[in-house]
Amino acid sequence: MSRGPGVWQRAILDRIGEGKVVILTGVEHTHAEQNAIRRAARKLADAGKLQITSWKVRGANRLVAVPMGMKIPAPQKVVGLDGKTYLVPRERPRDSPGGHHGANDGAPTT
Repeated sequence: MSRGPGVWQRAILDRIGEGKVVILTGVEHTHAEQNAIRRAARKLADAGKLQITSWKVRGANRLVAVPMGMKIPAPQKVVGLDGKTYLVPRERPRDSPGGHHGANDGAPTT
């Protein structure tokens, strides 16, 4: 029997409810916290409460959660030196909700 959303799920849902983009991965959380955040976001995405994608934020690929219905740019296909095709995230759209993200802004916090 479920007891409702967990701590990380509530933090993510609160920010998504405000129409913000939530950066799920970053250096400010421990490895265990990052795993818990990704797991919480994946369960919310499976329940249809948000979308998960990868965006380039400040030059680094970051996993982000966005509100349902928000337009997500399709990843760019590139061919590596090994001849394989890879999907590379595009830059974060400039008109995305949440605007500029500070060092810890966008990351779920308790």
